[in-house]
Amino acid sequence: MKSIFTNKIKFLGAFLLASGLVFGQSAADKRVQAGLTSNLGMNLLTMGTTRMEANGLGGNFSIGIVMHSAFKSSKNLGIATGLDFDFATTKYSTNVPTFYRYTDTEILQNEQSGGTLFSLTDRNQKSTYVSVPLMLLFRTEFIGDFRYFGKFGIRNSFMVANKFNDYGQNVLGTTEMIENNNMKAQGEAFFYQGSIGLSAGAEWNFVGSTCLMLEGGYYYGITPQYLDRKENKQTLSTVDNSTLETIYFSNKSTMSQILIRISLLF
Repeated sequence: MKSIFTNKIKFLGAFLLASGLVFGQSAADKRVQAGLTSNLGMNLLTMGTTRMEANGLGGNFSIGIVMHSAFKSSKNLGIATGLDFDFATTKYSTNVPTFYRYTDTEILQNEQSGGTLFSLTDRNQKSTYVSVPLMLLFRTEFIGDFRYFGKFGIRNSFMVANKFNDYGQNVLGTTEMIENNNMKAQGEAFFYQGSIGLSAGAEWNFVGSTCLMLEGGYYYGITPQYLDRKENKQTLSTVDNSTLETIYFSNKSTMSQILIRISLLF
Protein backbone atom coordinates (compact mmCIF):
# COMPACT_ATOMS: atom_id res chain seq x y z
CA MET A 1 0.00 0.00 0.00
CA LYS A 2 2.90 2.35 0.84
CA SER A 3 4.53 1.73 -2.56
CA ILE A 4 1.24 2.50 -4.36
CA PHE A 5 0.92 5.80 -2.47
CA THR A 6 4.56 6.63 -3.22
CA ASN A 7 4.02 5.94 -6.92
CA LYS A 8 1.01 8.28 -6.94
CA ILE A 9 3.09 11.05 -5.34
CA LYS A 10 5.85 10.51 -7.91
CA PHE A 11 3.32 10.62 -10.77
CA LEU A 12 1.81 13.86 -9.43
CA GLY A 13 5.26 15.39 -9.06
CA ALA A 14 6.22 14.37 -12.60
CA PHE A 15 2.97 15.88 -13.95
CA LEU A 16 3.58 19.18 -12.18
CA LEU A 17 7.22 19.26 -13.28
CA ALA A 18 6.28 18.50 -16.89
CA SER A 19 3.67 21.24 -16.79
CA GLY A 20 6.25 23.71 -15.57
CA LEU A 21 8.84 22.68 -18.17
CA VAL A 22 6.52 22.58 -21.16
CA PHE A 23 4.49 25.64 -20.31
CA GLY A 24 7.26 27.68 -18.69
CA GLN A 25 6.45 31.13 -20.04
CA SER A 26 4.23 33.77 -18.40
CA ALA A 27 0.55 32.96 -17.92
CA ALA A 28 -0.56 35.72 -20.32
CA ASP A 29 1.57 34.27 -23.16
CA LYS A 30 0.70 30.62 -22.72
CA ARG A 31 -1.37 28.95 -25.41
CA VAL A 32 -1.89 25.82 -23.27
CA GLN A 33 -2.48 25.58 -19.51
CA ALA A 34 -2.99 22.37 -17.57
CA GLY A 35 -3.43 21.52 -13.92
CA LEU A 36 -5.41 19.93 -11.13
CA THR A 37 -9.09 20.54 -10.50
CA SER A 38 -11.91 19.73 -8.10
CA ASN A 39 -15.69 20.18 -8.28
CA LEU A 40 -18.29 20.59 -5.57
CA GLY A 41 -21.93 20.79 -6.53
CA MET A 42 -25.56 19.79 -6.41
CA ASN A 43 -27.52 17.31 -8.51
CA LEU A 44 -31.06 18.30 -9.50
CA LEU A 45 -33.53 15.71 -10.79
CA THR A 46 -36.31 16.16 -13.34
CA MET A 47 -38.71 13.24 -13.06
CA GLY A 48 -40.34 11.49 -15.99
CA THR A 49 -42.73 9.39 -13.90
CA THR A 50 -45.27 10.16 -11.17
CA ARG A 51 -44.54 6.89 -9.38
CA MET A 52 -41.30 8.26 -7.88
CA GLU A 53 -40.14 11.75 -6.96
CA ALA A 54 -36.91 13.54 -6.14
CA ASN A 55 -36.16 13.62 -2.42
CA GLY A 56 -34.21 16.86 -2.09
CA LEU A 57 -30.89 17.70 -3.69
CA GLY A 58 -28.12 15.25 -4.43
CA GLY A 59 -24.41 16.01 -4.11
CA ASN A 60 -21.40 15.82 -6.38
CA PHE A 61 -17.68 15.77 -5.64
CA SER A 62 -14.97 15.27 -8.22
CA ILE A 63 -11.21 15.45 -8.69
CA GLY A 64 -9.25 15.40 -11.91
CA ILE A 65 -7.22 17.41 -14.39
CA VAL A 66 -8.16 20.40 -16.53
CA MET A 67 -6.66 21.85 -19.72
CA HIS A 68 -7.21 25.19 -21.49
CA SER A 69 -5.89 25.51 -25.02
CA ALA A 70 -6.13 28.79 -26.96
CA PHE A 71 -6.58 28.86 -30.73
CA LYS A 72 -3.52 29.90 -32.72
CA SER A 73 -5.43 32.78 -34.26
CA SER A 74 -6.55 34.24 -30.91
CA LYS A 75 -5.42 33.64 -27.33
CA ASN A 76 -8.83 34.89 -26.12
CA LEU A 77 -10.68 31.95 -27.73
CA GLY A 78 -10.00 28.28 -27.19
CA ILE A 79 -11.06 24.86 -25.97
CA ALA A 80 -11.50 23.76 -22.35
CA THR A 81 -11.37 20.05 -21.59
CA GLY A 82 -10.03 17.63 -18.99
CA LEU A 83 -10.87 14.49 -17.05
CA ASP A 84 -12.98 14.32 -13.88
CA PHE A 85 -13.70 11.44 -11.53
CA ASP A 86 -17.21 12.22 -10.23
CA PHE A 87 -18.78 10.80 -7.07
CA ALA A 88 -22.48 11.65 -7.32
CA THR A 89 -25.56 11.01 -5.19
CA THR A 90 -29.24 11.29 -6.09
CA LYS A 91 -32.24 10.74 -3.80
CA TYR A 92 -35.73 9.39 -4.52
CA SER A 93 -38.96 8.69 -2.67
CA THR A 94 -41.86 6.54 -3.87
CA ASN A 95 -45.33 8.00 -4.52
CA VAL A 96 -47.04 4.61 -4.91
CA PRO A 97 -46.47 1.25 -3.20
CA THR A 98 -43.23 0.10 -4.84
CA PHE A 99 -41.59 -3.31 -4.58
CA TYR A 100 -38.63 -5.32 -5.79
CA ARG A 101 -37.20 -8.77 -5.14
CA TYR A 102 -33.61 -9.27 -4.08
CA THR A 103 -31.02 -11.87 -3.13
CA ASP A 104 -28.15 -10.64 -0.97
CA THR A 105 -27.20 -7.33 -2.68
CA GLU A 106 -28.59 -8.17 -6.14
CA ILE A 107 -31.97 -6.75 -7.19
CA LEU A 108 -33.71 -9.33 -9.36
CA GLN A 109 -35.35 -8.72 -12.72
CA ASN A 110 -38.94 -9.68 -13.47
CA GLU A 111 -37.86 -12.78 -15.40
CA GLN A 112 -35.74 -14.04 -12.50
CA SER A 113 -37.40 -16.18 -9.84
CA GLY A 114 -37.03 -16.31 -6.07
CA GLY A 115 -35.67 -13.64 -3.78
CA THR A 116 -37.10 -11.67 -0.87
CA LEU A 117 -39.86 -9.15 -1.61
CA PHE A 118 -38.97 -5.64 -0.43
CA SER A 119 -41.28 -2.63 -0.08
CA LEU A 120 -39.27 0.46 -1.10
CA THR A 121 -39.85 3.85 0.55
CA ASP A 122 -36.68 5.89 -0.10
CA ARG A 123 -33.64 5.37 -2.30
CA ASN A 124 -30.19 6.98 -2.20
CA GLN A 125 -28.26 6.26 -5.38
CA LYS A 126 -24.46 6.54 -5.37
CA SER A 127 -22.77 6.65 -8.78
CA THR A 128 -19.20 7.03 -9.98
CA TYR A 129 -18.54 8.62 -13.37
CA VAL A 130 -15.57 9.47 -15.54
CA SER A 131 -16.42 12.84 -17.10
CA VAL A 132 -14.84 14.57 -20.10
CA PRO A 133 -16.02 18.17 -20.62
CA LEU A 134 -15.58 19.65 -24.09
CA MET A 135 -16.33 23.37 -24.08
CA LEU A 136 -15.58 26.55 -26.00
CA LEU A 137 -13.52 28.99 -23.96
CA PHE A 138 -13.93 32.78 -24.16
CA ARG A 139 -11.64 34.93 -22.00
CA THR A 140 -10.41 38.48 -21.54
CA GLU A 141 -6.87 39.82 -21.45
CA PHE A 142 -5.28 39.99 -18.00
CA ILE A 143 -6.40 43.04 -16.04
CA GLY A 144 -3.64 43.28 -13.48
CA ASP A 145 -3.32 39.75 -12.09
CA PHE A 146 -6.83 38.68 -13.12
CA ARG A 147 -8.63 37.68 -16.27
CA TYR A 148 -12.22 36.53 -16.70
CA PHE A 149 -13.74 33.81 -18.84
CA GLY A 150 -16.89 32.04 -19.94
CA LYS A 151 -17.42 28.52 -21.27
CA PHE A 152 -20.14 26.81 -23.27
CA GLY A 153 -20.30 23.18 -24.35
CA ILE A 154 -21.11 19.62 -23.36
CA ARG A 155 -20.10 17.51 -20.38
CA ASN A 156 -19.78 13.80 -21.23
CA SER A 157 -20.02 11.43 -18.25
CA PHE A 158 -19.56 7.65 -18.36
CA MET A 159 -20.75 5.51 -15.45
CA VAL A 160 -18.23 3.09 -13.97
CA ALA A 161 -20.07 2.10 -10.76
CA ASN A 162 -23.59 2.38 -9.38
CA LYS A 163 -25.16 1.28 -6.09
CA PHE A 164 -28.40 1.88 -4.17
CA ASN A 165 -28.94 2.39 -0.46
CA ASP A 166 -32.64 1.60 0.01
CA TYR A 167 -34.97 2.18 2.97
CA GLY A 168 -38.15 0.20 3.49
CA GLN A 169 -39.22 -3.20 4.81
CA ASN A 170 -39.36 -6.83 3.84
CA VAL A 171 -42.95 -7.74 2.96
CA LEU A 172 -42.88 -11.20 4.54
CA GLY A 173 -41.45 -10.60 7.98
CA THR A 174 -41.57 -8.04 10.74
CA THR A 175 -42.90 -4.53 10.16
CA GLU A 176 -39.53 -3.08 11.17
CA MET A 177 -38.07 -0.57 8.71
CA ILE A 178 -34.64 -1.62 7.47
CA GLU A 179 -31.89 -0.45 5.12
CA ASN A 180 -30.70 -2.43 2.13
CA ASN A 181 -27.25 -1.01 1.44
CA ASN A 182 -24.98 -1.40 -1.60
CA MET A 183 -27.72 -2.91 -3.75
CA LYS A 184 -27.06 -3.48 -7.45
CA ALA A 185 -29.50 -3.66 -10.38
CA GLN A 186 -27.67 -4.93 -13.44
CA GLY A 187 -28.13 -2.87 -16.61
CA GLU A 188 -30.76 -0.54 -15.15
CA ALA A 189 -28.84 2.75 -15.32
CA PHE A 190 -27.90 4.35 -18.65
CA PHE A 191 -24.08 4.34 -18.76
CA TYR A 192 -23.79 7.70 -20.59
CA GLN A 193 -24.87 11.01 -19.08
CA GLY A 194 -24.69 14.06 -21.35
CA SER A 195 -25.35 17.65 -20.29
CA ILE A 196 -25.12 21.05 -21.97
CA GLY A 197 -23.34 23.58 -19.78
CA LEU A 198 -22.63 27.25 -19.35
CA SER A 199 -20.08 28.53 -16.84
CA ALA A 200 -18.11 31.64 -15.94
CA GLY A 201 -15.24 32.47 -13.65
CA ALA A 202 -11.97 34.24 -12.95
CA GLU A 203 -8.32 33.29 -13.17
CA TRP A 204 -5.75 34.76 -10.74
CA ASN A 205 -2.07 34.76 -11.71
CA PHE A 206 -0.79 34.76 -8.13
CA VAL A 207 2.83 33.68 -8.60
CA GLY A 208 5.07 33.21 -11.63
CA SER A 209 3.05 31.50 -14.34
CA THR A 210 0.82 29.62 -11.86
CA CYS A 211 -2.87 30.55 -11.75
CA LEU A 212 -5.75 29.81 -9.40
CA MET A 213 -9.10 29.48 -11.17
CA LEU A 214 -12.59 29.68 -9.65
CA GLU A 215 -15.59 28.81 -11.82
CA GLY A 216 -19.32 28.30 -11.40
CA GLY A 217 -21.60 26.61 -13.92
CA TYR A 218 -24.95 25.03 -14.66
CA TYR A 219 -25.21 21.81 -16.69
CA TYR A 220 -28.60 20.78 -18.07
CA GLY A 221 -29.05 17.01 -18.40
CA ILE A 222 -30.16 15.85 -21.85
CA THR A 223 -29.95 12.05 -21.51
CA PRO A 224 -32.05 9.74 -19.29
CA GLN A 225 -30.52 8.28 -16.17
CA TYR A 226 -32.25 4.94 -16.67
CA LEU A 227 -33.04 2.60 -19.52
CA ASP A 228 -36.72 2.01 -20.24
CA ARG A 229 -36.25 -1.74 -20.35
CA LYS A 230 -38.56 -4.47 -21.57
CA GLU A 231 -40.97 -5.72 -18.92
CA ASN A 232 -39.08 -8.97 -18.34
CA LYS A 233 -35.91 -6.96 -17.49
CA GLN A 234 -37.54 -4.42 -15.16
CA THR A 235 -36.98 -4.59 -11.40
CA LEU A 236 -39.49 -2.17 -9.82
CA SER A 237 -43.18 -3.00 -9.53
CA THR A 238 -46.41 -1.60 -8.12
CA VAL A 239 -49.98 -2.90 -7.80
CA ASP A 240 -53.04 -1.74 -9.74
CA ASN A 241 -55.60 -0.89 -7.05
CA SER A 242 -58.59 -1.87 -9.20
CA THR A 243 -57.35 -5.23 -10.54
CA LEU A 244 -54.65 -6.03 -7.96
CA GLU A 245 -52.39 -6.80 -10.94
CA THR A 246 -48.62 -6.44 -10.52
CA ILE A 247 -47.27 -3.77 -12.87
CA TYR A 248 -43.53 -3.55 -13.57
CA PHE A 249 -41.99 -0.20 -14.48
CA SER A 250 -38.68 1.63 -14.97
CA ASN A 251 -37.70 4.76 -13.08
CA LYS A 252 -37.41 7.83 -15.32
CA SER A 253 -35.40 10.98 -14.62
CA THR A 254 -32.72 13.29 -15.97
CA MET A 255 -30.01 14.90 -13.87
CA SER A 256 -28.82 18.51 -14.08
CA GLN A 257 -25.95 19.91 -12.05
CA ILE A 258 -24.76 23.13 -10.43
CA LEU A 259 -20.98 22.88 -10.07
CA ILE A 260 -18.35 25.05 -8.43
CA ARG A 261 -14.87 24.28 -9.80
CA ILE A 262 -11.53 25.29 -8.33
CA SER A 263 -8.38 24.61 -10.31
CA LEU A 264 -4.64 25.17 -10.14
CA LEU A 265 -3.19 25.85 -13.59
CA PHE A 266 0.46 25.76 -14.63
